[in-house]
Amino acid sequence: MSIKKTLRKLASAVLSAAIAAGMAAAAVSASAAQITPSGYITIHHDFASQNAGAIQALAQGIRNRQSQINISQYHIPTSDARLLFEAVTNMNPELFYVDQGFSYYVTTYNGVSCIYSLVVDYTYTAAEVSTMMAEFDEKSDYYLSKIKPGMTDFEKALILHDELILNSSYLLDGSTYSLMVDGTGKCEDYSKAYAFLLAQAGIKCEMVISPKKDQNDTDGMSHQWVKVCIDGTYYHVDPTWDDPTLTDAYYYQYYSGETRPNTHSGLVYHTFFLVSDSLIGSTALGDPHTGYTSFYPSPSTYDNALFRDVKSRFCYVDGSLYAMKYNSSNYTGSLVRYNPVNNTTQTIKSFNYYWSAPGGGFWTGFFSGLEYLDGLFYFNSPNSVNTYDMTTDTVSEFAHNPSNGNIYGINIINRDVYAYTASNPNDFLDSWLLGHVDEPLPPLELGDVDGNGRVDIRDVTAIQRYKAVLIQLDSRQLAAADIDGDGNVTVNDATELQKQLAKIYTVN
Repeated sequence: MSIKKTLRKLASAVLSAAIAAGMAAAAVSASAAQITPSGYITIHHDFASQNAGAIQALAQGIRNRQSQINISQYHIPTSDARLLFEAVTNMNPELFYVDQGFSYYVTTYNGVSCIYSLVVDYTYTAAEVSTMMAEFDEKSDYYLSKIKPGMTDFEKALILHDELILNSSYLLDGSTYSLMVDGTGKCEDYSKAYAFLLAQAGIKCEMVISPKKDQNDTDGMSHQWVKVCIDGTYYHVDPTWDDPTLTDAYYYQYYSGETRPNTHSGLVYHTFFLVSDSLIGSTALGDPHTGYTSFYPSPSTYDNALFRDVKSRFCYVDGSLYAMKYNSSNYTGSLVRYNPVNNTTQTIKSFNYYWSAPGGGFWTGFFSGLEYLDGLFYFNSPNSVNTYDMTTDTVSEFAHNPSNGNIYGINIINRDVYAYTASNPNDFLDSWLLGHVDEPLPPLELGDVDGNGRVDIRDVTAIQRYKAVLIQLDSRQLAAADIDGDGNVTVNDATELQKQLAKIYTVN
């Protein structure tokens, strides 16, 4: 969650205008889709407006891979160096290959110390960046393919919010590139990636930063999020805090110093989607957002919206939004059609599912993810992944629960169906590939635990390694490892398989 910005000042030598700016190296080519359109992302609004020329010059110099970019004509005071660098990198998120540290040469204008030229370090070579930009562009196209003709700005912002979070996991390290391409990063990476996609979809936003000035700063959060413009008005959206993977991953890394492998989540929160200044600054949603400045006020238009407690993705189908919604009156859930204009829902199908808790009882909430593909809704119960055909009102099982826990959400990536399981909804999730949209994966032969088409001593070893928590087994492997058929994989299964192999080898 921390934002690490460093400023490396050179000696305060005053350079004459005779010192030329650094020669441009090989430029990094960028397609139109890879460049943030001008005017769609703002930060430090007044400063950015007054210094638009310098910001544009620096952005172009970085794209041309200049090591030293002359901006002496803009007379930027050295005291504004941090604001300038934050403006350039946040208003152009695709410039992920710039080192977050920077330095500058100094000149004097009317007795004021000003930046003569910015010295830029690059974290990757030009060849590496060209490859990375191609990957960045490809993933951008994937996200933007979710935007359909006729969508409102509200629907675009919602769909991009959900898609980005469902394909991302929180890590203390990262960049806009890693968040976009690999799906891992920290708060500023979520914010920059989201802002970039919004801009490509024609939606303006303001980047919001709450820096922590020092250890005694009780207002600063060391956090970053965005304000999104919907119908001419800006509202807070915090994609990082809407990611269910955040809390456990952050605190595990923070306190242990280690990165725990974490899967994506099959659920997405909407707690911090289109929130007002007053609500986000209160304790009503949890810890308040404080220590930031913003040019655009955010009213309470959506503060009581019904989408706020939805934990599934929203699916856009034939001009309407669908989601799974919890019914607190009877502890069940429903597939609903949501109308954002009048903030109402219409129940399409109700489901009496309960997520069991260890020791008896059940967890309060409805933990079903949602997907839509080829005319079918995909969703999960605690024990299976199912499909729902709205035209025939038919529910069918796609695949059974692969683990001893409950399923907490699903996701479909490149037509592969994933389920996410755990012993409780607050634990780290295990990811299971259950099959392709067109058909579940066929079962493995009993005993073929490693799935290589043969049953041998390596399968015994696979069971033993699984019980020692050295490897994970997917649902097909678990079924193949249950040699005694009691529904659980234990050391008894390894022993039984070893006995059966001994008999085979003896006969042979």
